[in-house]
Amino acid sequence: MNSELSQDLGASAARQEHLRDVVEHAGHLLPAQGPIGVFVHHNTLHAFQHLPFHDALAAASAIFEAEPYLSEADYRAHIASGRIGDEDLEAALAGRFAAQPDERRGPLSRREIERLALRHPIEAETAAGLLWRISEAGETRRLRADVPDERRRRMVQSTERWLEARPEIAARLLDRAGRDPEARAALALWDACRAVPLPPAPPLEPPLVERVGEGRSHRDLLVELAGEDPAELIDPLMIRFLGAYLDEGIAHWTMPDRAKGLWRCFRDMALEGSRLAAPAFVGLDAELRRFDAEALSPPAIAVRALEELSVAEDHWDVYVTRVLLELPGWAGMIHRLEHTPSDRPPGSPPVSLVEYLAARLTLARYALRDVARRRLGYRGPLAGLVEHARRAARPPAPPSSSPDHARPFRLFQLAQLAGLSAAEIEPLSKAERVWALEALEAFDEITRRRVLHEAYEHHHRTEVLHGIAANLRRPEEERSVEAPRFQVAFCIDDRCEGLRRHFEELSPRHETFGVAGFFGVPIRYRGLDDAGHVSLCPVGVEPAHEIVERPHEEEAGWRRKARRKRWARFLHALGRGTRTLARGVLLTPTLGLLSTVPLVGRTLFPRAAARLRRALERRLLPPVPTRLHSPRDEGSAAGGEGQPFTAAAKAARVAATLENMGLTRGFAPIVVVLGHGATSVNNPHQSAYDCGACGGRHGGPNARLFAAMANDSEVRVLLAARGIDIPDGTFFLGGMNNTTTDEIVLYDQHLVPSSHRGELSALIGALDAARQQHAHERCRRFASAPREGDAARALAHVEARAADLSEARPELGHVTNAVCVVGRRSLTRGLFLDRRAFLVSYDPIQDQGGAILERVLLAVGPVGAGINLEYYFSCVDNRRYGAGTKLPHNLASLLGVMEGSLSDLRTGLPKQMIEIHEPVRLLVVVEASTDTAAALYARQPALRELIGNGWIQLACVDPATRRIACFTGDGFAPFSPPDQPLPAVQRSADWYAGRSGFVPPALIRAASTRPREVVDHAV
Repeated sequence: MNSELSQDLGASAARQEHLRDVVEHAGHLLPAQGPIGVFVHHNTLHAFQHLPFHDALAAASAIFEAEPYLSEADYRAHIASGRIGDEDLEAALAGRFAAQPDERRGPLSRREIERLALRHPIEAETAAGLLWRISEAGETRRLRADVPDERRRRMVQSTERWLEARPEIAARLLDRAGRDPEARAALALWDACRAVPLPPAPPLEPPLVERVGEGRSHRDLLVELAGEDPAELIDPLMIRFLGAYLDEGIAHWTMPDRAKGLWRCFRDMALEGSRLAAPAFVGLDAELRRFDAEALSPPAIAVRALEELSVAEDHWDVYVTRVLLELPGWAGMIHRLEHTPSDRPPGSPPVSLVEYLAARLTLARYALRDVARRRLGYRGPLAGLVEHARRAARPPAPPSSSPDHARPFRLFQLAQLAGLSAAEIEPLSKAERVWALEALEAFDEITRRRVLHEAYEHHHRTEVLHGIAANLRRPEEERSVEAPRFQVAFCIDDRCEGLRRHFEELSPRHETFGVAGFFGVPIRYRGLDDAGHVSLCPVGVEPAHEIVERPHEEEAGWRRKARRKRWARFLHALGRGTRTLARGVLLTPTLGLLSTVPLVGRTLFPRAAARLRRALERRLLPPVPTRLHSPRDEGSAAGGEGQPFTAAAKAARVAATLENMGLTRGFAPIVVVLGHGATSVNNPHQSAYDCGACGGRHGGPNARLFAAMANDSEVRVLLAARGIDIPDGTFFLGGMNNTTTDEIVLYDQHLVPSSHRGELSALIGALDAARQQHAHERCRRFASAPREGDAARALAHVEARAADLSEARPELGHVTNAVCVVGRRSLTRGLFLDRRAFLVSYDPIQDQGGAILERVLLAVGPVGAGINLEYYFSCVDNRRYGAGTKLPHNLASLLGVMEGSLSDLRTGLPKQMIEIHEPVRLLVVVEASTDTAAALYARQPALRELIGNGWIQLACVDPATRRIACFTGDGFAPFSPPDQPLPAVQRSADWYAGRSGFVPPALIRAASTRPREVVDHAV
């Protein structure tokens, strides 16, 4: 007896351990988005990244029921507009048939069938639909409107000749079609297409009842059979519970006893708190008490539920995944917080995806029984529900032959588009007809969209590489700065491409660089007014140094801190007062009335209201001069966290960043290091606009610290020993670029030597002119921006957007991202790239072994791919992969947003951030030989996964020959640019003027590094 009991306990423990493994695996399929306050872009399909891109899309679409590409209608609209050309379609088809030979049976080849299907819809019709199209629309009495004129004439002429030899058929057609030759051709073709009985097409998938437990759940079955969703009984309860349990500051009162864990709080809520009053959950309290009496753990409870549902253990993985995907946002947040506790503030409650699953399955059993009883009259055990549904469904027997509305009608459409008349169709055998239809059916909607997408990307890839090839044909001296006056290092962010271009157009001596926006300085940072530290570094990097912003005069800092504390206490007291019974009666209407004044100002006059607010802040909280300080610096008092920031450590950080950029000589008198971030109001997704390299935060402190280290005399001595000799006359300045308002702030200007003050004023003027021009370029994409006006008016508009309480699009973020260029600026200087390119500075001449390129690509590849792919998936299916429209969003638990007051957490990007995006995979153009790139590809698994599986596309520009080659999976293939010359204009504004959509590349003469006007180049 004891032996049997121990065996049962052992088996139970093994099943529970198996369930934990299943839940852990299912967790990887859930959204990986962290708390919205530190939104960092990532590949939405991170769990599928080990698969080739198109295979991953197919697998994810099957699991998530999501769209993998744009719709066929969208792609055909791009064909009509010229965005996809004939050469793009042929290139995509050529790639498809590269691995399989073409095949021909009868008058058509497989490739010809697929070419027609790409351009024209050839769909089956329902019986009722076909009857309407015949009797009401008369579609069998005329040829399709999209049949080309030449084919139309040929079909009519061929039919007339064919009918001359068949007078009986001609007579019947005369009665039906009169003397209209096109009507006779269409009717004769329709009769020929349905003259031979064809077997029906095989079913696409088995009935749903046969897939319960194998990719579908009992919930799916009841939704189909009963027309009611059992999850509607569960989700409101779970959402309210999870919102309270996971809350990080929204609620006035915290849920009690959260430290006990998720399952225990759920149990207490059901038994001792707000009991579940719905009739569906009668008996739940008694069952929960039985669980307590048996001392069942959450895994054991979940296992028991699966057993009651009769889910085979080898199908647990797909079934559990299906259950967790019923609320993927909340389930994904639980999984994220469970495995990334650093995302949470101290004292947060423990979370467990297994405990959530146990709670959901417990409620699900009651909801399933209730719906089955009310809708299907089924009162038996849940284990028998599938068999009951199978008997009740009784699917009809398949027809012996395809009805006219299915295969014959598709053959009728295919023949028309191919220009085949009844004379060519009538003699075809049954096997030849079936082969043509099977070729068409095998080229299904998803496959067609895949090929159309390849054509869509081919057009973009050709445009970009053509632009780079044309730019490289210009003389080197027109693209390289010899004696720079100012050098500005920007983040690699695609939003900086336009600002860099406009700054360079102002002078041939303006030189810019691009580097990851934390500038190689990962830090834990606390600003002067910050309550705690934040990590300013890429996700996954653990900063080794702590940096604190301190006032120059401690007394002034204490006065500021005291004022902020008094103001915060006052606001907190008002907030608490509005929630109390006594004070709330007085405060709520009074404050509500007073708040209308700033509300009107922030909505109708946002820019003026923002300026007034900043003026009041400066009056009440005067700014205090500050400095950056490391508590663990050599010579500092003990304290702080992290390692001491020694001179050697500083020199190593500065050297690595300068070497990555290729800036090791030829320094300008003033070098600016410009971080970036964004500001907006009423925008929960604000951190998505910030610097991803800084963990979804502002990069100004990193830039300021880098400049201070580069100015350190001791650091410069150490740099000189590494071959980086920074002249005494060179001064580094840190700064911050607000990508929403285009504001640029330079830090520590009081430290600039007097000899450089004049140049500093000139630099500030140049940056101000560049940001105005950049704002002018950005405004062409905003529907509400002024269509006419100068750059100053455009700058005022973007400043107003950032402060407008009602603005759903304060800026467009990375919506234009599509390209990443890794190489010297001479590759792209003077080339209009429409703010679509991440520009990463790298000098292959200083990196003969490829070591610098290796670390650059390992950093840039995943970051660029993460941004690009999140935009891709949020664009192709904003309902499943994205967050939907911002308008009904409400902040939930300080973790994310939900629609209204009760919904799943919406992950991904909202519609307003992706609505003008072109979903193409990131094209990474690297200035390196194919041998160097192939060597890096061979030894770096991370690069092999991204490049080899096609998540990003790679092209190499050989530094010696300037030839371009594209990676194809089988190696590199040379790129041949089109024959037509690239347009050339004087300034960027001349090229984008009057256009609101995407603009192809062009040469910009003003960005030439020659001081004189250059001639127009036909390159």
